[in-house]
Amino acid sequence: MKFRHIYIVLKKELKDIFRDRKTWIFTLLLPILFLPVMMYFIAGGVQSFTSEKASDVKIAVRDEGNNEQFINFLKSTGITVEKIDDPKVALEKGNIRAVINIPANFEKDLNEGKNSSVTIQNDESNPKSSTAKTMLENYIKEYSNSIVKQRLMAKGIDPSILEPITLKFENVASENKMAGSFLSFIVPMLLALWTATGGMGAATDLAAGEKERGTLEPLLTTSPSRLSIMSGKYLAVTIMSILSAAASLIGLYVAFAMNPKFFGLSGGFKITGFIMGIMILTSILTAAIFAAIELALSTYARSFKEGQTYLTPVTFIAMIPAYMIMYTIPTEIPVYYFVIPIFGTISIFKELLYGIINITHMGMFVATSLIYIIAAIYLASTMFKKEWALFRT
Repeated sequence: MKFRHIYIVLKKELKDIFRDRKTWIFTLLLPILFLPVMMYFIAGGVQSFTSEKASDVKIAVRDEGNNEQFINFLKSTGITVEKIDDPKVALEKGNIRAVINIPANFEKDLNEGKNSSVTIQNDESNPKSSTAKTMLENYIKEYSNSIVKQRLMAKGIDPSILEPITLKFENVASENKMAGSFLSFIVPMLLALWTATGGMGAATDLAAGEKERGTLEPLLTTSPSRLSIMSGKYLAVTIMSILSAAASLIGLYVAFAMNPKFFGLSGGFKITGFIMGIMILTSILTAAIFAAIELALSTYARSFKEGQTYLTPVTFIAMIPAYMIMYTIPTEIPVYYFVIPIFGTISIFKELLYGIINITHMGMFVATSLIYIIAAIYLASTMFKKEWALFRT
């Protein structure tokens, strides 16, 4: 194996890759644009729920008596009370958010010191209807508490007796950590996915594609050894994977550069250069593992189409761990996850987004990743040495 031959093969493969406009568009441009666009719409969705106002809520009231006082209270909150002939149908269609059923003797029972009840109907399949239910529940509790206070005052009892303990809440998480905790649900999955699959297109074309075009056999007859040819192709696939990962990281940076207050947090979210550097190193190690595996599978395939079939499961291999860890906070991630491919990548990303820099976990990830890289390269080189793998028909 000669480094000059490896460089020649690498240079040749990269030229071929970048001649194909589709390859660099999907490998570089798409990851850069995907995160900013996705986060823009996510932020819009989050803000639409967090900024929900009472004036945006339309409800219907089914009053079996003459309970004007309670209905007027509901209107005073800002909620719009609609007059509808069939409230249940309107609720199912999404024209209103909830229906309140008031019994005939509701206010009479309350005025006589008795207890009563109201029924709230909502559509749990509609998130906005669920939000309206919670809003109505809070308002009705407020109305109920005011009645209790009136009854106590009528009996000469201080209403504060009902609240011997006052609760105070203090959030110890910083604004940066709050934003990072939200991002850790989706960003690690996307970064790991782009890293693991960024070189798939190149891998499929550089082995299975060359078989189909009939250009692999002439290449093997040239002066570079098979190991040099494999190494050049492997480096080309790895570079494309790294570029894809770098593009996704750039997309993440661009998203926050455009609007650091994406999630309504006054402090926004900042990624330090050190954390960005660790993310890049993590992506490089992950890309190096998957590039060798993808090249080995492509070498085994008979044709370009068969290569795509073999490489498709790689996407699922990257996605499954992402969904498994999505709702796990960094402090609850099992230690052994850091020594498993993709699991370790996503776990490291989650820790970094939370602002956690655990040297032990990073050391475990780097050490085991190097072992996996060696094993994956050995698998790819074995495929290139075997005639039955290179020239399967």
